[in-house]
Amino acid sequence: FVASSADMGKAASGSDLKLGLATAPVLYAAREFPQLNDMILRGFSGEGDAEDAFHLVGRSEGVELTRQLAERHCAGAIRDLEDMPECEERDALSSLCDQLLNRTN
Repeated sequence: FVASSADMGKAASGSDLKLGLATAPVLYAAREFPQLNDMILRGFSGEGDAEDAFHLVGRSEGVELTRQLAERHCAGAIRDLEDMPECEERDALSSLCDQLLNRTN
């Protein structure tokens, strides 16, 4: 929902929705747009469901709330990593958090 199709290497037009998947941005958006709940329950299989849901998510705070959720989980993971001795594995896990939050593909 954030990056362009070129950045993600896939269609950034709701491909998860077309697969019937309700990701975190959709679930958060349903708080603002309750009509999403029916679409979620039918797996976005109704005519125009995926496109309508995609547009509603874009109008909602779902993407920002999802980013905040990821930031909280990454911050907790990095705090937990501080208990590990310094090593390549610790650095790799810390780097993974950074990549997750800043990924474009």
